Amino acid sequence: MDKSVIKKIGDVRIYGKGSTGGKGAGIIKINESNIPKVHKLSTRILATSFFLKFIDNGNRLDKEDLEILCGILETLGNFPISVRSSATNEGFLPASRARKIRAGENTSFMLPNNHAHFPCRVNQLKQAIYHIYNDFITQQPPESQEEMAIVINPIPGIFEDTLAGPVYYPLVSGVANSFSPYALKTQDPNEGFARVAFGHGYATVLDDFPVISMSTIKKPIPLRFLKYGNSQHFFYAIDMTKNKELKGYEMETMRKLHIKFADFHKISLLGGLKNMVSLEEIIQNDRYGFRSCLTKIMESISAKISSHFQIEFVFNPNFKDPDQNNNNFHVVQLTQLPEKKLTTVRIPKQVKHTYLSIENLQGHGVERGLTHAIIVSPFTYSKNKHEDVKRSISSINRKLKENNEKFILIVPGRLGSKNRNWGIFVDYQDINGTVAIFEYGVDIAGRPEPLYEEENLSGGIYGSHFLYMIQGGFDEEQKKYQTRMYGTQGTHFLTNLMSTNTIYGYIVPDEDMIDPWFFKPSKSGQAVNILTFPKHVNIYADSLNQKCVIASVYK
Repeated sequence: MDKSVIKKIGDVRIYGKGSTGGKGAGIIKINESNIPKVHKLSTRILATSFFLKFIDNGNRLDKEDLEILCGILETLGNFPISVRSSATNEGFLPASRARKIRAGENTSFMLPNNHAHFPCRVNQLKQAIYHIYNDFITQQPPESQEEMAIVINPIPGIFEDTLAGPVYYPLVSGVANSFSPYALKTQDPNEGFARVAFGHGYATVLDDFPVISMSTIKKPIPLRFLKYGNSQHFFYAIDMTKNKELKGYEMETMRKLHIKFADFHKISLLGGLKNMVSLEEIIQNDRYGFRSCLTKIMESISAKISSHFQIEFVFNPNFKDPDQNNNNFHVVQLTQLPEKKLTTVRIPKQVKHTYLSIENLQGHGVERGLTHAIIVSPFTYSKNKHEDVKRSISSINRKLKENNEKFILIVPGRLGSKNRNWGIFVDYQDINGTVAIFEYGVDIAGRPEPLYEEENLSGGIYGSHFLYMIQGGFDEEQKKYQTRMYGTQGTHFLTNLMSTNTIYGYIVPDEDMIDPWFFKPSKSGQAVNILTFPKHVNIYADSLNQKCVIASVYK
């Protein structure tokens, strides 16, 4: 064994001492477990001692460190690799630290690793590590005790020489959760949910374009009944020509392509048409054993982990194997989520004043002593104000958090989405002080919807991006087939909200109660308004009975 390797676990090699970080710990757990249908992923981890040594050396790697990187690339071969951050406050963590889980906050890179000149490959890997370390250092507050490890993996997938150039990507990527807090009465929440995409996994953890939702994993709602979330028109792939320099932008080696650039034959076998992927063959018809294998994987991990969890996975079927005996599932990340014991929340019947009452939410419990509300006005917000609004939200969030003042946030559309037609893009750090977030459709202001959708009074596509919404139907079974799956579950943004039990709800304009006081014009005429409640208010959120109320109460 290489003398620089401190520890070997299966096909995991750990270099250096200290913590392997959250992602590293999750990969180790997967490698230690005998999970059926899962191929173990070769993994190289630079423990946190590398990070501390990097700082001591004036933010640079020394000769010994570079020799280790050379050895890693030599053993992994000329194959695309992921170089991922693995901070000590993200991913698979002990139960005592579960509330500190974060996802998607730190930089990672996907490298082609195919340059003919080996030193060029080593240099790009070194640049990726520099960017990950330096970006992490700049984000940490002075009192932070968090450290950074790095996980290096080969990326299972296929090479394709498209008309847009040479690219590489997994055929199917996904994120799956063991528990679905949004299950209908006819569904078992312990069957979880999954968010699945053709191509690289960035499509599943970001919120950039529609991908496919499985609710639940074991018995997914038939895709033909879902108006949205049943097709994909774009995909992410690694640009194999971006194999030299790295400027530090996480997505700089990735390409977003239209499905028409992918192999039509493969799309048809997975499920879809020439310009659209539905994955219906593998999800609904269980072709190549996709759904049944994923179910077994989730059940096997559940038996080994006491808490709820989330996995990120890739699936590359062997199209030549009709017996489904040689299909490739790889679990590339395991995140332990806090498991909460839910009991019915007592919502007072006699209150001084009710500010909000809704029936679509996640998060559970009572928050007392709220002082402020940050409102993005439906009367003055437009997409061209996006950057100013994002900065204002982040600034107000930081100030109120520093003063230990509790507040709520009310916004149009889907918060955290990178698609500005859907809502306002913010990072979790921009809103991490809020105890509750509420989304509304733009028609709450009585003005037309930019992306009009027939027979929808809740704001159309732009304004109806709560986790899912149930529209119409006379009983639970009919509602089940009219479920509006928008594919937001499983994104990094919502994972962070779930891990901190942030209350997150959707306001149905023609059904829910909201005080017009929230939308009083700001004195400055800006789209963002900060309001102070006349008296402290409480939030009562009961996710079991889907009821959330904000009210001032009698003492």
